[in-house]
Amino acid sequence: MISIILPAFKSDYLAATIQCLLNQTYRDYELIIVNDNPGSSIRSIVTNFKDDRIKYYENVENIGGKNLILNWNNCLRRGTGEFILFASDDDLYDPDYLQTMFDLIIKYPKVDLFHCRIKYFDNEGKILQLSQPAAEYETCVDFVYQRLFWRRKQALQEFIFRRKALEEIDGFVDFPVAWYTDDATLSLLSRNGVAYSSKAMFHMRMSGQNISTGNTNIKPKMEAMKQYAEWLSYYLPSIITQNEEDCFMKEMLLREYRNILFDQYNIYLPHLSIKDYVKEALYIKKNKILPITILVKMFFKRIL
Repeated sequence: MISIILPAFKSDYLAATIQCLLNQTYRDYELIIVNDNPGSSIRSIVTNFKDDRIKYYENVENIGGKNLILNWNNCLRRGTGEFILFASDDDLYDPDYLQTMFDLIIKYPKVDLFHCRIKYFDNEGKILQLSQPAAEYETCVDFVYQRLFWRRKQALQEFIFRRKALEEIDGFVDFPVAWYTDDATLSLLSRNGVAYSSKAMFHMRMSGQNISTGNTNIKPKMEAMKQYAEWLSYYLPSIITQNEEDCFMKEMLLREYRNILFDQYNIYLPHLSIKDYVKEALYIKKNKILPITILVKMFFKRIL
């Protein structure tokens, strides 16, 4: 059985999300909805659906606003299925999403991680873009390489994963504001390879309310980047290679991962106060992340 776990905080599009999950052609699943916004309209929205597969829970207080990973791991314990889909409260899935993922599960019984292509859309339903395609099967190294080196788009909600595999790594990797949490967690879950469908069956709503949009939480995101870089310094050497191509990709990752990650500083630095900018500049200089000339140019651009 598949457990669909839906931590709910936003209510605007929740009914549409629930309906698309109940419309799945694959029927052996449970839908666990955890209300992380007590006092909102979420309870009444859920109770309008009369379906025995829905299991509703309500947090006493908002947990995700304080610690998103704690809420995710708490939600995870509610599920009973062998496989887990972690859904969002405003995204959509095609009716054959679960069936297609289940077919991949049968085809690749040793794999723990399964996903599909993403279709991004706005609140009017207009398609904005599609994620880059992938091979039907990728080794662990290839999966990590495509994401980190080529920045292939991915989202936690497109993936189904084996519950036991996530439990073996003690749940989701905890970084500030869950920034890079999905990258680290999915990397660990890819140890036995990754299976993929080229159908764009997951529809991600770009509502402007996502943590990944806007210039918010800049300082915790920068701290998460540093923690993720440190995490990668231990994780990447441990990846097992299977062929010559894997060896090449692993070598490239080990050589370039810090440069690739800290290229994001160009995005974050302009939004810091002068005090925080100087603090980060000292960190960059100490760790030799960016040339000092670039720092000087960015500083003057920041104050002008």
